[in-house]
Amino acid sequence: MEATRQLYWNIDGKSTMYAFALIALVVFTIGIINKIRGWQQGRALAFDNLSLRLREFISTMARHDQGVFRGKFRRYAHLGIFYGFIVLTFGTLVIAIQDHFGIPLFYGLKYLVLSLLLDLSGLLAMVGILMAAYKRYIDKPDHEDYTLDDALLLIIVFSILLTGFFLEGLRIYSVYDPWAWWSPVGLFFALMIQLSGLSTELSLAVHAFIWYFHMLLTFGFIAYIPYSKLFHMFASPLNIFLKSNSPIGTLTPVDCLSEGEKRVGAGYYYEFNKKQLLELDACISCGRCQKGCPAHLSGRPLSPRVLVQTLKKHANKKATPLIDQVISQETLWSCTTCGLCEVKCPIYIEHIKRIVDLRRGLTSSDNDFPVEIHSVFNNISESGNPWGNNVRSVFSNLELASSPQQWEKKQTDVLYWLGCYGSYESRNQKVSQSMITILEKAGIDYAVLGGKEKCCGDSVRRLGNEKLFQQLAYENVKTLNGYKFKTILTHCPHCFNTLKNDYPQFGGSYQVMHHSEYILELIRSGRIILKESNGSKVTFHDPCYLGRYNQVYNAPREVLKEIPGLELLEMKNNQGMAFCCGSGGGSIWIEDKGDKKIHSLLVKKAMRTEADILVSACSLCLKTLSEAVSSESVDMQSKDIAELVADAL
Repeated sequence: MEATRQLYWNIDGKSTMYAFALIALVVFTIGIINKIRGWQQGRALAFDNLSLRLREFISTMARHDQGVFRGKFRRYAHLGIFYGFIVLTFGTLVIAIQDHFGIPLFYGLKYLVLSLLLDLSGLLAMVGILMAAYKRYIDKPDHEDYTLDDALLLIIVFSILLTGFFLEGLRIYSVYDPWAWWSPVGLFFALMIQLSGLSTELSLAVHAFIWYFHMLLTFGFIAYIPYSKLFHMFASPLNIFLKSNSPIGTLTPVDCLSEGEKRVGAGYYYEFNKKQLLELDACISCGRCQKGCPAHLSGRPLSPRVLVQTLKKHANKKATPLIDQVISQETLWSCTTCGLCEVKCPIYIEHIKRIVDLRRGLTSSDNDFPVEIHSVFNNISESGNPWGNNVRSVFSNLELASSPQQWEKKQTDVLYWLGCYGSYESRNQKVSQSMITILEKAGIDYAVLGGKEKCCGDSVRRLGNEKLFQQLAYENVKTLNGYKFKTILTHCPHCFNTLKNDYPQFGGSYQVMHHSEYILELIRSGRIILKESNGSKVTFHDPCYLGRYNQVYNAPREVLKEIPGLELLEMKNNQGMAFCCGSGGGSIWIEDKGDKKIHSLLVKKAMRTEADILVSACSLCLKTLSEAVSSESVDMQSKDIAELVADAL
């Protein structure tokens, strides 16, 4: 006798099953269509490299890449559920094909192997669900606001699997099955039923009842998917497939603004692009984005997770203005755009782009800006710098005034872009002077723009004032394109990121180098020789716009290692997971109303290394951390990497 079993044993309700299956399919389809229609209301968004995306997507989902599923416990739990249900779905399709088309797929060795796989996969999925429940409700929950929907989904899925095994156990108990050993979990349930003393007659009635309950539970679950959190099983993989290939922090492109065009950004749901609306359904509310978020940890009213979930909760109110009615302005201005949330997000949700788009949605009126940045924008617009300083009077008081000017030389190897802080702020002027000392010591043909250099517009753009940013970008590109040089050198990562990644949209494509990369080249080429230091211990803070935005992690560390006698001590969670100083995204111009100061939290992390010097490679970080070190009265200095190199010449 060939190995098999009777399909729908002890059941005469196939027609009822198909009726409920049709209802479930209709409800499921309506839910899916409504979701897609919601996404379609967003702005258009083009995607390229579809074949490459598909390969990366399949690889990520098949391996459950650790970048997506961080933590072995969670990864293995999801692996059990994921692969368990894939095999169970495959087995259900095999049975359906045999039942409808008479193709003998559930016979012989195929039957035995599939029976074993189905049992083991079902058990694996049950274990995964128990692990997920343990992690959520017993072992230190990630957050305390798990909803009824979260618990209900786990209960329903576990109940579907459990009743399935009961059905198999009752069948094995009630009939002679010579191949029962190929269904080990079902056999175990059969033995438990036998020990309970259940009669064969009663077992048939119990089997029929559980079968109908199992059927209703399964189809009810399928119908419920598009209306529950579990819809992420479709939306999250789709979001992974459509993930941006641009660097972290890349903003939504804005066409060049004409004089009469004012409306940019997202003031309503339909002003987000389609992927941003998809992300609302893809978010699984895992809370990883808010772990390490400097705004959240300092007590500011921002959690990236809560922001996305709040937008999702009100997504059906398409005509409702988002600002103040859904998301408060105070929440938007709390973000430092550090990018840690995007590094931590397992499904590639782009929080920065969303927040800046909402900020852009505010700027239809000047009154929408925080009071403290009105003057910043006015000064930049009128004088080209945030303080409204007179260019000539400032430069006349600096050693920088004697530096070669680009407008005089016309052609140089290196154009040194000082940036606003390097030009006008006293602490960073010392960095500019150190950098010029290094360039002159190395015999580099360089020049500065002097009074012709305007603010690059980094803070302006990330605060949402796209119109002013584009004005600055066009003016600076026009100036730069009027000279000949090989490389733009800058010690500010915000200038570095803007010149390198933003200006090409406005006709300015240049070779841009951060001073840590350039100094390292000078050292290794032998153009500067460093002498023995005083044996200080240093720890390096990774600037967000240098590290996470542009993946420059090694160069500054290698420079520090090249200084004889210097000892480098690393902070915990450095490089890609480094904590923010709190100044990015225009936050340096906004009053910090958090319970704790972000820069103070960073200094306390640095103090744990017991280093003598907190080294940075960013103008904003240096100013902020210097103030924090001073206010905390700690026995630690705050220096830029160029200052240490200049001291070692």
